[in-house]
Amino acid sequence: MFTIDQQIVSWFNGLFGGNGWGTIILVVVSLLITILCAGLIGFEREYHGHAAGLRTHLLVAIGSALIMTISLYGFPAFFSGDPRDPARLAAQVVSGIGFLGAGTIIQTGTDVKGLTTATTLWLAMAIGLAAGSGNFIIVIIATALAFVSLVSLRKIEKLASRRNPIIRIVVASERPILKEIHLVANHYGIAIRDLESQIVEYQNQSVLRLTMRCSFVAKAQVTAFIDDLREKINPLDIKLSTES
Repeated sequence: MFTIDQQIVSWFNGLFGGNGWGTIILVVVSLLITILCAGLIGFEREYHGHAAGLRTHLLVAIGSALIMTISLYGFPAFFSGDPRDPARLAAQVVSGIGFLGAGTIIQTGTDVKGLTTATTLWLAMAIGLAAGSGNFIIVIIATALAFVSLVSLRKIEKLASRRNPIIRIVVASERPILKEIHLVANHYGIAIRDLESQIVEYQNQSVLRLTMRCSFVAKAQVTAFIDDLREKINPLDIKLSTES
């Protein structure tokens, strides 16, 4: 805890003659800081249409802050000499957040979505624990850094994804085309990082759909690669995208 945090906590605890009202006000301040900081992260997720948005992040953070304040202030009257370990309840929060994070992660073949949202839920939990324990400065700093990372680095990620295009090819299911695809890719110096195949329905027939992600490819390479594939394997459909 920073010195300024210690001074704030001591000042609140000594407020009104140390009769307990100062501690109550301190808890309220902790919850308000939790709401502001976790709400900022949750708003960013909500704005971009993710499953776990503002409400989920707020509830996770408020619950974590509440558990932390209970650990610190909830049981002093029950113990002689106050032998408390405030980290015990906090440790259960850290281990328990996993089921929420897992619920936001969706894997379809080689595509994985929801990792960032799962991480921000974990961050909301950490914000609540830190604010509930009176570490206000580190909460504000961490929230600012996280928000900047979510907002500013999004453009960098999009720029990087353009160099890792995803190509989806639909062909007749009985055609052996993997060898031909690899030969064409090697000809253009394209490295296929992930390759997934599925039998799907397409125009009332069973077809083979291939989804592959290429690594660090220039736009001209991809265009030539796709044109060559159209000529050599005659696919029913072929699409290019930069997002999974």
